[in-house]
Amino acid sequence: MKIILVLFSLFLLFACDNINSNLPPPQDGGKFFYPKIGQSVVYDVEETEYELTGKFTLKTYQLKEVNVSTFNDLDGKKAMRIERYRRENDAQKWTIDSIFTAKKEVDKVLKIENNVTYIKMSFPMKEGLKWNGNAYNSFGNDSYEMKKVNQLFQINGQKFSNSVTVVQQNDSTLVDLKRRREVYSEGIGLIYQEKINVSYCNSADCLGKGKIDFGTKHILKFKNNE
Repeated sequence: MKIILVLFSLFLLFACDNINSNLPPPQDGGKFFYPKIGQSVVYDVEETEYELTGKFTLKTYQLKEVNVSTFNDLDGKKAMRIERYRRENDAQKWTIDSIFTAKKEVDKVLKIENNVTYIKMSFPMKEGLKWNGNAYNSFGNDSYEMKKVNQLFQINGQKFSNSVTVVQQNDSTLVDLKRRREVYSEGIGLIYQEKINVSYCNSADCLGKGKIDFGTKHILKFKNNE
């Protein structure tokens, strides 16, 4: 009887191990944030500024981010140098715009932009995961949430079969809209960024119609790899 029980226990242990081995491993997000050294990504950018007069100003330009090199930071941790370039259109030459630093840790990715550190992504990747994007700066709590993990995302006819969306803010009312989100694609990194902060007309004749009184929109879209 004891031999039978031992054999049965071994069978259950083997079966559980076999089931677990067939499960996909937790994703650490490294291939979604900065896949490899030397990679460069070009973006089309649209910035719109709305005025109370009813006028708006639209600016278009291009950005290119290059994963230049890795180095050990002051904490002795491996970090990446990211150079950002800018030009107004395809006919112009790229000029340096800014330099960022990013590093991937066991449970998160940190990115330093203009001397401010943000937690851009948290691990392991899963639907509904939340974290404070401002935990490493003094701007106050800013709740980020991971959405649409490993889902299709399309930009101007280009399909990205494996993407993840990080919703940084999504506050919508009849009188204003404040939305920030970033979409990352496996093997590329950032492919879409949206920053919207607009106030709607709230008089009796236009309340709820989505007519913008004032505010700004910033839309960044993947164009190609160089």
